[in-house]
Amino acid sequence: MSIPFYDILVIGGGHAGAEAAWAASHMLGDRGRVAMVTMDPLAIGRMSCNPAVGGLAKGQMVREIDALGGLMAHAIDATGIQFRMLNRSKGPAVQSPRAQADKYKYAAKVQELLRTHCPNLTIVAGIVDRFLTSHEPRTTAHERPHITGVVLESGQQLNCRAVVLTTGTFLRALMHTGERKTEGGRVGEQSARGLSDCLRELGFELGRLKTGTPPRIAKESIDFASLKEQPGDNPPTPFSDLTLQTEIQNSEFRIQNFPPLPQVPMHITYTNARVHDLIRANLHRAPMYSGQIQSRGPRYCPSIEDKIVRFADKDRHQIFLEPEGLDTNEIYCNGISTSLPEDVQEQIIHSIVGLEHARVLRWGYAVEYDFSPTHQIDASLETRLVEGLFFAGQLNGTSGYEEAAGQGLIAGINAARKIQGMERIILTRDQAYIGVMIDDLITKTPTEPYRMFTSRAEFRLTLRSDNTDQRLTPLGRQLGLASQARMDRLTHKLAAIHELTTRLKSSRIRLENNGTSAYEYLRRPDVTIDEVQRLISENSEFRIQHSESIWSQVEIEAKYAGYIQREREAAQRLHDLEDKTIPLHFNFSAVPELRKEAKAALEKFRPQTLGQASRLEGLTPSDLTILMIYLTGKRKAAVHE
Repeated sequence: MSIPFYDILVIGGGHAGAEAAWAASHMLGDRGRVAMVTMDPLAIGRMSCNPAVGGLAKGQMVREIDALGGLMAHAIDATGIQFRMLNRSKGPAVQSPRAQADKYKYAAKVQELLRTHCPNLTIVAGIVDRFLTSHEPRTTAHERPHITGVVLESGQQLNCRAVVLTTGTFLRALMHTGERKTEGGRVGEQSARGLSDCLRELGFELGRLKTGTPPRIAKESIDFASLKEQPGDNPPTPFSDLTLQTEIQNSEFRIQNFPPLPQVPMHITYTNARVHDLIRANLHRAPMYSGQIQSRGPRYCPSIEDKIVRFADKDRHQIFLEPEGLDTNEIYCNGISTSLPEDVQEQIIHSIVGLEHARVLRWGYAVEYDFSPTHQIDASLETRLVEGLFFAGQLNGTSGYEEAAGQGLIAGINAARKIQGMERIILTRDQAYIGVMIDDLITKTPTEPYRMFTSRAEFRLTLRSDNTDQRLTPLGRQLGLASQARMDRLTHKLAAIHELTTRLKSSRIRLENNGTSAYEYLRRPDVTIDEVQRLISENSEFRIQHSESIWSQVEIEAKYAGYIQREREAAQRLHDLEDKTIPLHFNFSAVPELRKEAKAALEKFRPQTLGQASRLEGLTPSDLTILMIYLTGKRKAAVHE
């Protein structure tokens, strides 16, 4: 019996795996075969934790995935039950889209997109037990083994040219609820045990991280009358540029009546003194505090018991009650993630306003899992130890669907380009939040689950939600991911922006003492678009007709022109450093002037550019100057092993 062969194998069917499979399948087309190996094909795209996509900085990442041609935005636009633009009252750099999802319809949509748009993709049900690598004699000391296939727990072998590993929280996963421990990466699902041992045998270092989830309660048992209602936006803003596409009509992703699902409100309640007292009295039974869990949890999305300890001065914490779907009574209690025992969880729930008689459908729990410290991957997400093996998602120490999806997309792209003999794609820090995330990972190994924030990006005003298509769609089209319809839309948008800007600059409006161009008037902080439109209408023969989004983008470019220019100049300085590459096997230890701490960091992370080296912890400006001198050949040493 012949062994099945695939060009690329994607291991895992979560958000990273879905994007990796989508990208690899589209880039290879009918020239290649892709397979996704997953424990349960019906769990592909499943939302393990909160039923939502987007949020601060995360929403920008989803928009970036869409601009490149990924699938996440299409899935949430088709299955969202509430859409909100966060931070509307603040500056454009921190405005982010977010949507509640019908989690069951979302997973079904992801599966449908993979099934109907990836004809060269095969779904294989199974658990990978070990990797197969080449055993040919090495010609150099630095030559890596190459991935050649995998063996499933069933004994079946699959051969391949590249692998994208996206294990999520399933590597040696252990769930905790109070003193009770259960193997599994998600309720009702198995743990993947063999792969951890296999990775260690290949030389990989593994660590442990922890995440958690809150209880789910029955909708009909909640007293909504006592709670604050939080409605969505009306009209809502979609994530994908193709959802409301009007300029070009030939897009199969256009939604005629957006949003297609009924929209529902969220509700808000709070913890209180009684809840806090209950938690403090039972900390000895909380796995995070009893010593049962040794690994680090997410600092920015902590469990409720962690909040009570760390923020002892707070007398209450906000809780969002989020429906998990239109056809289910499950309500997700966002804000009280916990691994406390079930009896304590029940007391906590019943002590919260509106939840006094709530019925718990599923208890909260924490899950510990193995991850791979990220000094073992490069900026393409390929591992440094095994050629053709790529890591993406929570395996790299991140948390969140959006972070996982962004990595999965880049790993899938680079796996496809690698087997085609093409150069890897690396997004820079001024190009995308995805680029910021990956650069953060490869220059600073996470000690806790990594979460994206706008504050992590030094080019926030450049990396806005409204200009993701301008930043990334040309690249997506070049890669073969973004459609021609998407490029046509971008062309129309850029033409509209240019026309509006030109006409505003040439239109004079009369003020009290003098006249000025409409564009210069719009640059004033206190001037609104409505005011400019009114004055143009009063003082000229024409009224400029463009969509609200075009006006908004021209306004941003006008009002923030000085800041944007400073970011561009800073980005150019960054690119100057990124252009200075470091040879693959540069011997940092042979540079005598470097401090020991600097040598240790450089040897551990093996930066590929001087820019990456500049962001390593442990390096000083003096270290960078010394390194640059050796790289430019102004001083010689035995630096090439």
